[in-house]
Amino acid sequence: MNRCERCDLNKAKVRFQMDEKSTYLCIHCYNELMAEELEVDLEQLIEIFSVKDYQGVSRTFYVERRVHPNGILLEATENVEFGYKFAVHGELNSNQQEMLYKLIEKTRKGTGEQQVETKFFPNGQAYNDILNDQIKGLIEYDETSDGTPIVIIDGKPFTWEEVGKMLMTYEGFQMKLTIYDPTDDVE
Repeated sequence: MNRCERCDLNKAKVRFQMDEKSTYLCIHCYNELMAEELEVDLEQLIEIFSVKDYQGVSRTFYVERRVHPNGILLEATENVEFGYKFAVHGELNSNQQEMLYKLIEKTRKGTGEQQVETKFFPNGQAYNDILNDQIKGLIEYDETSDGTPIVIIDGKPFTWEEVGKMLMTYEGFQMKLTIYDPTDDVE
C-alpha cells in the first residue's frame, strides 16, 4: 500500500479523484479535505475504546471517521482479524460526539449478547448451536475460499460451511434471510 501523498506519514486508504488527477490519501487527510470542501467542523473524537462482551472479556475497538458528501460515517473495528465491526451514519451537521456515544452503545449492545454456543456431543465432539433461533453477523470476504464468505458471529469467524452445519439443526423449517446496511440497527 502506498503512503499518503499529502502528509507522507500514514498508509493511503483512499483514492481521491479530482478533475483528471488521482491522489492517494490517508483517512485523516481525506477527512480534512472533505470537511473543508463541505464546510464541516471535525470534532475531536477518541480513536480507541474498549467494552466487555457477553463473557466479560474486554474487546478493544478502533474508531474511524469518514466524511462523505452524503454524511459522516463512524466505524468501530475490533483490533483483531475477523472481529466485531459496528458503524453509525449521520448528517454532515450531526453532533459527532453524540454519534460516537451511539456507536459505543451499539458496540456494547452488539457484543453483549451471545448468538452461538459451542456444545459437545457425549463422545466429546464439539458442535455450534444457534441460540434463540436466530443469528446476527457480518459478511466478510474469505480469500481462502472459492467464492464463499466468512460470517463473523460473536466476534469470531465462521466459514459458510460451518454456518450451514449450524442451520442443519433446523432442517425442514422455514427461514428468512435479511441483509442490513452496517449502519442499521438490527433487532
